[in-house]
Amino acid sequence: MRLWRSRQTPHVVFVHAGGVDGRMWHPLAERIDGRRLHIPDLRGHGSTPLPPGEFSHAEDLLRVLDDLRIKRATLVGASFGGWVALQLATKAPGRVNGLALLASTYLDRDDSEWSPEIVAFWKKEEALLAADDIDGAVALGLRVWKPRPGVRDLVEEMTRDAFVLQQGVEAQERRLPVDLGAIAVPTLVVSGGKDPMPDFARIADQLAAEIDGAERAVIKDAGHLIALERPDATAELLRPWLERVSA
Repeated sequence: MRLWRSRQTPHVVFVHAGGVDGRMWHPLAERIDGRRLHIPDLRGHGSTPLPPGEFSHAEDLLRVLDDLRIKRATLVGASFGGWVALQLATKAPGRVNGLALLASTYLDRDDSEWSPEIVAFWKKEEALLAADDIDGAVALGLRVWKPRPGVRDLVEEMTRDAFVLQQGVEAQERRLPVDLGAIAVPTLVVSGGKDPMPDFARIADQLAAEIDGAERAVIKDAGHLIALERPDATAELLRPWLERVSA
């Protein structure tokens, strides 16, 4: 867990994308003032190990809120982190006062709804990891997700660290239900205009349509890791939205 700068309330919890860790948020955190920013690493990522057994990322985050005595927080989730935030908001709606979903995934979809490109990526990555080829899996991810040169080395390091933590561990994530129609907090849904996978703009459209009152935005020159690749544009979008959430 990293606590960033300000000791003021309100609280904001950043939930990183799968396969990276909380370091992806640091450039954005430097640009957000007047909030108490919490940047946890999910199990099997960054500084958090992955013990064997069943677990829930959303329940882990809820325990973090309890341990820190945070009654309510705004959740900012990237990719898989957006899916975790949606689970938490469904399970404990009284603990969440806003959701910002950046290139969020949404896993309650039929297999036929995923693009051939992302399905092919998943299959190749799975095969490489089954062969204990972490180097190959890291290289595949860099080719597919195309992080810009200024952040490429960090993405490579975070991805390798996650694979090393997870490889060979018999752990099973238990997904919690997500009810988009029940979410009743201010929600901002963002996609990157240069995301190499078309799925995430479609998911963003779906989330914005099914969450009552959700706002929809696009950062045109961002890829998949929006906040890491374009922290200035992301901060420009988030700052006024956070003000409205806490007003």
